Amino acid sequence: MPHRAALLAICLVAVAAVACSTRTGPPDGSTSPGTDGETPPGTDAGVEPVTEVIVTDSAPADAPERFGGTDDPALAPEIVYPADGVVVPPNMREIELHYRDRGATIFELAFALPGVDLRVYFGCPERAGGGCIYPFDERVWNRLAELARGRGPIRFTLRGTDGTSVGTAAEQTIGFAEEDITGGLYYWNAGRGQIMRYEWGRRGGAAEVFLDRGRTGALMCVGCHNVSRDGRRIAVGLDLPGSILQTYEVATRARVFSRGGAAFPPSPQQPTFFSFSPDANLIVGGAGRGLDIHHASSGDIAFPAIAADATMPDWSPDGNHIVYVETATPPPFNTASVSSGSIHTVRLEGTTWVPGPVLVARAGENNFYPSYSPDGRWVVFNRSPSNTNSMGDDPEGMIARVSDAQLWVVPGDGSGPPVRLARMEGFADSWPKWDPSAYVDRGRALFWLSFASRRAYGLRLAQDQRSQLWMAAFSPDDARAGVDPGARAIRIPFQEIESANHLPQWVTAIERQTCTDNSQCGGEFCQDGRCYPDLI
Repeated sequence: MPHRAALLAICLVAVAAVACSTRTGPPDGSTSPGTDGETPPGTDAGVEPVTEVIVTDSAPADAPERFGGTDDPALAPEIVYPADGVVVPPNMREIELHYRDRGATIFELAFALPGVDLRVYFGCPERAGGGCIYPFDERVWNRLAELARGRGPIRFTLRGTDGTSVGTAAEQTIGFAEEDITGGLYYWNAGRGQIMRYEWGRRGGAAEVFLDRGRTGALMCVGCHNVSRDGRRIAVGLDLPGSILQTYEVATRARVFSRGGAAFPPSPQQPTFFSFSPDANLIVGGAGRGLDIHHASSGDIAFPAIAADATMPDWSPDGNHIVYVETATPPPFNTASVSSGSIHTVRLEGTTWVPGPVLVARAGENNFYPSYSPDGRWVVFNRSPSNTNSMGDDPEGMIARVSDAQLWVVPGDGSGPPVRLARMEGFADSWPKWDPSAYVDRGRALFWLSFASRRAYGLRLAQDQRSQLWMAAFSPDDARAGVDPGARAIRIPFQEIESANHLPQWVTAIERQTCTDNSQCGGEFCQDGRCYPDLI
């Protein structure tokens, strides 16, 4: 068996992090797997790609030499996650490959990249759910992102060997978007009753606790929330729906106001769902009986009753429109759910809010949780064909379990019919939200959508166990053409898998306390003039 050191002359070994070119064909002399003799995307015709090899610590040093055996379909590994056709942001940096080994012990993951045939070798780094999990290490991810960014779908193939024979899984594709994702994400960790947040692009960063019971005074949990698109202010609901509403300045976590509880008993004006105006100075809120607009600095009502029998509002990016759910039968106020919902709008004319177009009229189903796209031209929403209540059909009352929940998108001006996002869907998808930033990929607009879902997460989590946050790319060009504009979804990696997670709220920037030393950070650490919960 060749010693690992001998391979350093011909390959990139993970433990050494040294990149170099190797022979231009696969180890067994066949054509590049998954290309069927075609030229990989971005490669000049007739120019054979250079092969780069990464042997990870879970594989023997001579792993590339062990794939010359006879073909045995029974050894073909089965890729369980990610789904074929996913698109990922190039700075996500974390992804896991879940696969059933089928008796193989060494695996080769081969990517047909522009000008490069990249091959990664590993064993079974972690066993879970009757199979194996290989987490892409930083070097593999960085190389993939460098070569595949903005190139469209990249083909890859997984092969497995038992030392004698070789099995090959069905070819799949993965795409790396052209631009890094920016800003951050706030979400509700239901298991701990906390609002968490994550800052994109901060290497080694993890999700951090932003608001909890101790800081807010909640008895049970900090749940429903909305963050202004610029990330400057956050509004949160405490404990039972509609009982207490608070707002905070995000950078300092200073409370702006708190309404509800003993001082302000629940009323039809106490919102359960809310959304900030683009300048973060106003909040529109609803609890089933109607929509009111509140001052974000005090909670006082600025514009009363702009819509009746309304809840689940979302304010458009231009500030002139609000989309909401109208219910067929007004529920008791302070409710967190709707049935028989339609998607309606109001628009601002001068200083008056007037009815806008009805985007989706109910026809026996339930339409709920609408949200505006970054450009305001699209509204994503949930639909339950069975008219299941938006709180779900779980007999134990668990949130975000509408078994037949679907994802749909409709033009925000009412100019066209809704389009189903079938490729994104999984099981019990709920609370879809957009990243407020727009991106470009290969000359076309690209948006990111996220939502909670109770679909299976590969080998780690079975379907209908706990909601996790997922995300997918969205093409407005395809939406205008009336075809499914969504890519396959991928689980957002930084969240806690032991808890149900809901309500992803995106912001253009994570606001933090400025500082010159740790004493100004309230238990956090001063780094590069900003306060962080940990040092990286």
